[in-house]
Amino acid sequence: MPPTNMPAFTANADYEEKDTDPIRLNPGDEVTAGPADQTWPGWVWATNARGADGYVPDEILRPLGGGRFAATEAFDPAVLTIRRGDRLESLRQIHGWHWCRNGAGAEGWVAGYLLRPA
Repeated sequence: MPPTNMPAFTANADYEEKDTDPIRLNPGDEVTAGPADQTWPGWVWATNARGADGYVPDEILRPLGGGRFAATEAFDPAVLTIRRGDRLESLRQIHGWHWCRNGAGAEGWVAGYLLRPA
């Protein structure tokens, strides 16, 4: 595998997500957006037509009017289960969250406060 220039981190705590039905978006999916997250600015609560909900980055939502928005890109809400000491590669960062890959190749979101530079 060729070397990458992605930032490397070490998990500074254990974390496992408990949400069993998070919202997944494909380009063009319509949602209703609710309040912005006060702890994580740039993330808004969104609900799709089948009732799945969760926070999504506001930058991927295009207003349609009437409180409706369309996703401009796919959004995978997977949160990566981490254990203290895990080495992670950050592939993307949005508003304090990192899309990371662990040594086994699993990928998902990790909150920035759970990471320290490797």
